[in-house]
Amino acid sequence: LFRYHIFFTMMASRATGFFALLHVSIILLIFRSNEVIAWQHSISRVAKTPMIGTTGHHNPSDGPAILSSPRRELLLLIPKIAATVTTAAVVLPNQAFAAAPPGMTADSARNQWKNAATVLDDLLQNWSTEKWAAEVGGGDNIRTKLGTQGTTSPLFQIEKVFKALRDSEYVDDFIEFQETADDFMDALFQADSLANSSNNKTGSGSQTPPAVFIEQSKAEVVKLQSIAKKMNAMVN
Repeated sequence: LFRYHIFFTMMASRATGFFALLHVSIILLIFRSNEVIAWQHSISRVAKTPMIGTTGHHNPSDGPAILSSPRRELLLLIPKIAATVTTAAVVLPNQAFAAAPPGMTADSARNQWKNAATVLDDLLQNWSTEKWAAEVGGGDNIRTKLGTQGTTSPLFQIEKVFKALRDSEYVDDFIEFQETADDFMDALFQADSLANSSNNKTGSGSQTPPAVFIEQSKAEVVKLQSIAKKMNAMVN
């Protein structure tokens, strides 16, 4: 059920293009129905004009009347228009509902993600709880690497990278990729929040030592590293 929720959430952004197409189709439908009505009236005037040697009346034995009602013509057109709109909505490319940010290509997103995964590896390899806990604002070292403080880390605005990759040829199962990306963002938020908590002073009295928050943040970064490896396997 959750997979379908994600799918329809992603598809929701197609609505603008879909309803624009539907609007145009309705206009064409109205135009076509008016055209049929005008054609009906025109032929009706000709049919009502008596011709030499005729009475101007339709003989049932001659078969069905040539003209069908405008309403029938309109009803025959509706399924065709609906089929056209439905087909167009289904075949809209992924880029139409979750386009990559301006200036970001699939290749650049792929390269940024590789660099981001490397940053996580380096961060854990060079983790220094004792040093960061002793510094005022030491948790900001973690946050800078995670891209939640400053703009120098490849992890900065990583969710935009995920959107670009999700809709690219590098990812086969975009729903599974999106679910995993959501898990990554949850762990990133937790790691950032805990690292930031190590900087906070809550006043006098017993306080949680910064090292506790930093170690808890590390546990979330370990999760990030694990999720990143899973996502690497999804990116061709």
